[in-house]
Amino acid sequence: MQNTSREFPGILIYMCALTFGVLAALAVLIWFSHAGFDPVSTWRDLFSTKALQLRAAGPWWAIAGGAFIVSGATAAALSRLPLPWHRFRTVRWLLAVVLVFGLGHIGHSAAAVGGKAGIGADVAISLAALGLAAAMALLGAYFTARR
Repeated sequence: MQNTSREFPGILIYMCALTFGVLAALAVLIWFSHAGFDPVSTWRDLFSTKALQLRAAGPWWAIAGGAFIVSGATAAALSRLPLPWHRFRTVRWLLAVVLVFGLGHIGHSAAAVGGKAGIGADVAISLAALGLAAAMALLGAYFTARR
């Protein structure tokens, strides 16, 4: 019997980890916006003349940390578990169901969120947050991928 174990190419591992990390950061951004931590208002609080508040820096740390952890877990799983994954069929289905319902819940709550600031400020802050998430996702993938 032949050994059908294959490994993913390195670039595919990093790209999957980057994608999942940025998607997780986007979910955290939407979740914080729905919870009342508007990214634009926290950005203004960050550079105000008052003392730096945890309320202003907390969402940024959560976005970066979420991207780092999710991309690290993705890169570790893809680099350490060889294909085919027949043994993990039930676990894959359960994770897919949880992921679909979780993203559906976040997407449903995002529909109710309305921006208080202008659209340009929302877009600029969201792009800055996603840029931070992409950098942290690459770092998470780099530190956990097997070389």
